[in-house]
Amino acid sequence: MTVASDDFKRALSRWASGVSVVTAEVQGAVYGLTVSSFSSVSLDPPLVSVCLANDNRCVSMIEAGGGFAVSILGAQHQGVSNAFAGRGREPTTTLDTIGLSRTPSGHAVVPEALGWLGCSVHELVRAGDHTIVIGRVLATGTAPSERPAPLLYFDRAYCSVFAAS
Repeated sequence: MTVASDDFKRALSRWASGVSVVTAEVQGAVYGLTVSSFSSVSLDPPLVSVCLANDNRCVSMIEAGGGFAVSILGAQHQGVSNAFAGRGREPTTTLDTIGLSRTPSGHAVVPEALGWLGCSVHELVRAGDHTIVIGRVLATGTAPSERPAPLLYFDRAYCSVFAAS
């Protein structure tokens, strides 16, 4: 039995997920990509995963650079998400032209992200037309807000929730 691609995507669109930007750097050139397939994997050691299309330049940059960063986006970052979701972009050496900044640990991340994680490559797993990138978390940071509103993606549209106080 084969599932039609459109049916598969329609069913998965009913899964609400957070939105993040993954960045990779090779020889000073940085590339960022919006992803909703980000997840924690392990607490000990601290591992996270992102799933990226095999033909996306981010996969080869993560392999070549040996690491990546994840910026967890807030409700105010819808424009940032759209910018990093677009195709045809090239890596750049000027972070401010693509709306990124550096963390104290040197990772390229989205300014004012709700949280960020800097990772080294732990394992790359090819699965169908995607690569599961598992990263060992080396550094983290969070926004100062205690009750931030996350950017979510549900049914092919952005949404957000606000935590009760």
